[in-house]
Amino acid sequence: MLCFDLSHSFARIRVQGSNRADFLHRMSTGDLARIQPGEVCHTVFTTPIGRMVDLATVVAFENSLLMLSSYVHREKLLRWLRKYVFFNDDVQFSDESQILSHIGVFDIDDSTPTPMIEAIQKNTQGVFPNATFAVATQPLGYAGWHMIGLSEVPVVDPLAKYEDLRIRHGVASAPNEINEDYIPLEAGLWGAVSFNKGCYIGQEIIARMEARGQLAKKLMCLQTQVGAAVGDDLISGNDNVGKLTSVTPNGTYALGYVRSAFAHQGQKLKTHTGNDITVL
Repeated sequence: MLCFDLSHSFARIRVQGSNRADFLHRMSTGDLARIQPGEVCHTVFTTPIGRMVDLATVVAFENSLLMLSSYVHREKLLRWLRKYVFFNDDVQFSDESQILSHIGVFDIDDSTPTPMIEAIQKNTQGVFPNATFAVATQPLGYAGWHMIGLSEVPVVDPLAKYEDLRIRHGVASAPNEINEDYIPLEAGLWGAVSFNKGCYIGQEIIARMEARGQLAKKLMCLQTQVGAAVGDDLISGNDNVGKLTSVTPNGTYALGYVRSAFAHQGQKLKTHTGNDITVL
């Protein structure tokens, strides 16, 4: 079992008011109109041209919603949301990132990951009995828990190990992969996008790309050589076909956006500095 302090990786933003679910529903890609207490929904906030402002996991309580979004984008996201609050919207936001702790607990082994129903639950796991609540999720492809509101932070593993797992399992993160350069479908966030809901900001662009079945680029896991760095261009022949966005601490794996024509397993690329890259 691995345990990480993710308090400065994820923000905790509380959303209150009678219009809280409707507001987030019309602002983002997920279907939040009928979210019920105890449920969890992933959603992406996008610009009018479908680019990502931030990704959030929305956790529903009786009288509020709690968004687990990116820590680095929290102030930007709050400004973005407040800009769209109309005079008749009953919705309020508060940043609880400095109040609630956030511990990720992951059972990593060589067995097949156990499917989990993503939901908020009282902490019955027996791991940290003083946590306020837990959220079941699979952010790294393995069964895991987000433990929110621990009164005492336990001994944790280095965040470098979390980054290694995140990258090797292809999980997009802000600001490297989640930013206004890319749309959610390019980042592989299909599960955070509803194609059956009403209008939201950026819907037209995202729906058009889904309908055509064509993406300009895709986020891919890559095998790299030591020396490859975030921001390196990816080259095929004389063509620039992508960019590295994250690299593991030991420099042997990476994430990168790759043009769709080159985004298939076994594709050989190079960085502009000459490092060999293989698409996994």
